[in-house]
Order: sequence, then C-alpha cells, then structure tokens
Amino acid sequence: MTLVSMTIEDHVAVVLLDNPPVNMGNHAMRSALLSALDEISASDASAVVIASAGRHFYAGSDISEFDRPLEAPQLPQVIAAVEALPIPVVAAINGLALGGGFELALGCDGRVMEPDAKVGLPEVTLGFAPGAGGTVRTARLIGVPDAIRLVTSARQLTADQALAAGIADRVVPRERLLSEAIEFARSLGGKRILRDAPVPEASDEEIDAAVAEIHKRARPNVLRAAEMVRRAAQLPGPEALVAERALFDELRVAEEAVNLRYLFFGKRTAAKDLSSEARPVRISSVGVAGAGTMGAALVRAFARAGYATKVIDAKPELARRVADETDGADVASSFAEIAACDLVIDAVFEDMDVKRAFFTEIDAAASDATILASNTSYLDLAEMSSDLSHRNRFIGMHFFNPADRNPLVEVIPLEFTDPDVIATIASVAGRLGKSAIRAGNADGFVANRVYAEYRSQVELLVEDGAAPQDVDAALTGFGFAMGPFAVADMSGLDIAWSRRKRQASSRNPRERYSHIADRLCEAGRFGRKSGAGWYQYPDGATRGEVDPVTEQIIAEARAERVAAARQVGSEEVVARALAAMVFAAADLVESGVARRASDIDVAMTEGFAFPKHHGGPLRHVASWPAQRQSDAFAALYDSDPERYGIFRRDGEELPPHIRRVLDDSRSA
Repeated sequence: MTLVSMTIEDHVAVVLLDNPPVNMGNHAMRSALLSALDEISASDASAVVIASAGRHFYAGSDISEFDRPLEAPQLPQVIAAVEALPIPVVAAINGLALGGGFELALGCDGRVMEPDAKVGLPEVTLGFAPGAGGTVRTARLIGVPDAIRLVTSARQLTADQALAAGIADRVVPRERLLSEAIEFARSLGGKRILRDAPVPEASDEEIDAAVAEIHKRARPNVLRAAEMVRRAAQLPGPEALVAERALFDELRVAEEAVNLRYLFFGKRTAAKDLSSEARPVRISSVGVAGAGTMGAALVRAFARAGYATKVIDAKPELARRVADETDGADVASSFAEIAACDLVIDAVFEDMDVKRAFFTEIDAAASDATILASNTSYLDLAEMSSDLSHRNRFIGMHFFNPADRNPLVEVIPLEFTDPDVIATIASVAGRLGKSAIRAGNADGFVANRVYAEYRSQVELLVEDGAAPQDVDAALTGFGFAMGPFAVADMSGLDIAWSRRKRQASSRNPRERYSHIADRLCEAGRFGRKSGAGWYQYPDGATRGEVDPVTEQIIAEARAERVAAARQVGSEEVVARALAAMVFAAADLVESGVARRASDIDVAMTEGFAFPKHHGGPLRHVASWPAQRQSDAFAALYDSDPERYGIFRRDGEELPPHIRRVLDDSRSA
C-alpha cells in the first residue's frame, strides 16, 4: 500500500497522503512523506501542495506510538524538511487536521481549506502538549493570547474561524480545493516560514487574561502548555522548537498522559465490542416518551444530533414546552405517531408497570423495523419486554444525567436482541457523541452498581465518625469535581431511596446498613430541590451549608451502633471509597455484567466524573503498592465483615477476581 504518492504536473508537486481511514500519522507515513519531500528537493518543481487522498487531511497522530520510544523520522524532522525546501509548500486541508496534522499544515507556507474542514490542537486532552511546533508557530501566526486559548482549550476551529484568525489563507469549495491550492502555491513566489516570523505584539495584561480563562480545575499539563506558548514567543524559533519538544517528551510518558491514553483506547475497545458483522440500520427519526428532566434532555440530545425528534407526555403542556425549546423537535399527538419513528426510547416513570404498559401499546402500533429502547436505570429489561411481539427489536439504552451533556451511555442487549439492533444503537450512540459500553441485564447495570457501592461506603464512613463535609473535601482533594454528598443533594436523595426500598426484602440482614440517608428522606430532605438533604440550602442556594438537623440525625444513627464514633482521616476516606468501587467492579466482571476492567474505568470517568488523570478506579488502585492495596481492602473488610468477608486479614494475596481486574487495568 502506498501511504504517500507524489506527482509533478506543470512544475507543481502534488503530494497525496493516503493512510485510511483517517490519515493517521505514524512512523510509516512520516517515513513515506519524508521520502517524497527528498524526491521533490531533487526535482524541477517550483511549488508543492500537500493534500489528502481520503476524507481527512491528517486527523492526528497514532497515539499508541507514544507508549514507546518514538522512531525516526519524528514529525519535527518531517516539518523541518518542508521548511527546508526552497520552494513554497501549501497544505490543502479537507476534513480534519488535528494535532500533528495541524502542526504539519502550520509548517507549510500557506493553508487552503474547504468549508467543512477543521483544525485544532487537542493534545492537552490527552495529558501532554503540542510537540511539533504547535505552540511555536501559532504564537507567531495569531499572537500569544489567542495561541494560548487555542492550545489550552483544545478547540477545533472551523474553516471560517481559521480564515478569520489568519490561520487559513483561503476557504474554497471542496471540489476546487486542490486546483485552488495549486494556484495559490504558484502565486506565493517564495517561502513564508512561521518558525522565523516575528511574534505579534501583545501586552502582559492581554497574555495574563488569556491564561486566566483556563478552567480553575485544569490539570498541570494545560498550564504548562500555556506557559510554553508564552516562552515560545520569547525564544528564537529554533530554540523554541527544541524547548517545546522537550516538554512534549516529558509529558507524553508521565502518568497522567499514560492513563488518558488507557481511557482513549478503552473507549475505542468498548465501541468495537458493540459492533458486529451486522450492519446498522439508518435511523432518521426518534420518538421520546416522557418530557420530564430526563426526557427533555434526551429530546435535546437527539435533535442536536440531527434526528427528527418527537416527544410525548401524559402532560401535553410539558411536551409542548420541551418542543418549543428545542429546534428540530415536535410534539406527538398519540402513541401511534411515536411508534412510527425509527427508534422509540422511553423516559417514563421508573416503575415496571408503567414501562410495561407503555411498551405494550407502542409494540402494537410499531412496524417490524422499529427499535424499542428503554432508558431504565435499574429495572429488569427481560421482564419489561416479556409481552412484546417485537421482542427482538428491544434493547436497553441507559443514559446518565444530564443526558444531553453526560457522555456515557450503557447499551444493554438481551439474549433475544437482533445483532443489527445492537449495531444500530452503537451507531446512534456514536452520532450522539457518547462513549458507549456494553452492559448485562442486572440491577443497576454497570456504572450505577459501582457508584452505589461507593455511595454506601461513604455513608458508612459518616456513621463511623467522618462528617459529610469532610468526606466531600477528601474526595474533591483526590480529584472529584464534587463530593458524593454534594452530588446526592444535587441529584435528589429520593432516587436512591426508591431503589433501597425495592431491595429491602432481598437485603442480607447480617450486612451492615446505614439508615442515615433513609431518615433524611423520611424527613422530607431530598436535597437541593427540597431545600435540605445532607446539607441545607437556604434561600435557594446552590452551595450547601452544614445543617444541624443532619448532624442530629447522624448523631442518633451513631448512637445506635455498638462501635463508638471515631476520627476518620482523609486517607482512609479515599482508600475505602475506592476499594469499594473495585469490589463492585470485580464482581461485575466476574459475573459477566461488565466485559472488562477498562469498560468500568471508562464508565466511571465518563458517567460519574471520576478524575480522568487517575485513569479510573481500577487503574488507579492497581497503581498502588501492594501494602497500600492490602491496607485499603483490610479497612473495607472492617467496615462490614459480612459483606466484604472475602478479603483476608493476614496480608495474603487479594482474591483472584479482584487481582484479575486490577492487573487487567494496568496491562491494557
């Protein structure tokens, strides 16, 4: 296969990159491109155009190479060869030019884009910084403040935005991209090397303002990337490139970047797992039943993704409001109208009878091709679909709040679900921009099961002596955006309470159970929406305050225990909370409800904001020294010997299924 081809017509060399499916930059393509450039240097060409033979100019680098020493030629060497040519080189950009692809384009003397093309530097999202001139050349092209914004935001610029910023020289119709790029290359008449260009003037105040826009929770690599832009502007171009590459090489092998690559490939593996030999069916229209919080978010998500979306609700005024607020959404007047959609998804009340009645009515009106999906969080999908005549078209599609912004979706096929339905739902999830994992049909599926164990454990920590605010502080200190009690108040305590009441009859009476959350709910304290939960929210405040009523309920619960309350430190909070997650995760993988360790790490980082730089709960705990692991699981055992009795107290190995998921997360 020819990754790079070169032809010379009328003294213009046209270099075509052809590494399908996305023109990913790897060692083979870099080598082929460098060879083509060497060939051009010995030719009679008076100009060069670098273009794509596929749908993307150069969508980025093969990040799997970053886990090992990079082979020569590395990208800076290729770009240096572009700049060393004595003739002008123009990039003809179609599709995506991201990361290394954008840096290659910046190394050219000009850039012509088609209207749908996009450029950007996404490196900070993977834990490192641009390393092939991204900070150096953008600082010289658009100025330090805007270069800082571009590099630290990882934002993709459209062709029009790139033109307005001065990054693109021309935006031309797609069908004329190559011919216009050739004409532009001929017109340049000489080199325009950004590496050596002067930096546009900017005051310290303007630069500081750009840095101040960086999110306050940004990881250190983002701040270092911003500083590299500032430093790149102060150094001569060649020295700046050396400094930038040194930072890139340092950050790409650091733990954060390694963990983020693990999650990147974990998402890719999970998506591939949902693909099959079956071909997805085209979905054009989506019907959403329910216009409450979840239903409204689903309507927004599907309409934004370009689906013709209909919504229905028992309260027509709710459906109308959602439709009025959402471009591309309409109100359905009957279930028959909803059933005529290609995909129907429920967001009706989380009750088995309600959901069964809904799907029975939809099933009677639906065609053989209609896909029926339930967004249930906890209910048995097999039972829910037991009366359907189109049972083979039924599947679970569990979204997480807020469904239009939360990136996680669990896809739950049943044993009778057609393969084309699974493939179709996977395709829909991709179009929605979601990270999808496969889950088995079990109570809480995957992510909620792990989070429920985490939530139960932090409640035991409070009963043992930790204040809710201290638990929240320990876990936000670890990296969570919000602590579990603040999250519970925001989500509503009544949701988990309903699940606990459903499970009450099957609960092991010998296992430890904290009644604190139940008593808060019995007192009508459901969180922010009721003005009080674990915290109080006076006058509609969004930030909770310590509440004497909660403290009294906690004190009463502690008094009922045989063990006295004690001081609980932040290290114990983190250790027990994460060990509980691992305990649940290992059980899910062992039982087959989850496919692999990385699926769970993806689910928790995408769906529940587990700090991504740690790689997920399994990945992070697996990085601990053996003694720390042993101590954490011993503390978990102490919290409830009946539930966690599989752990030994004598320092021996962890149970095999626990060890397996930890090892799998480190080796992935």
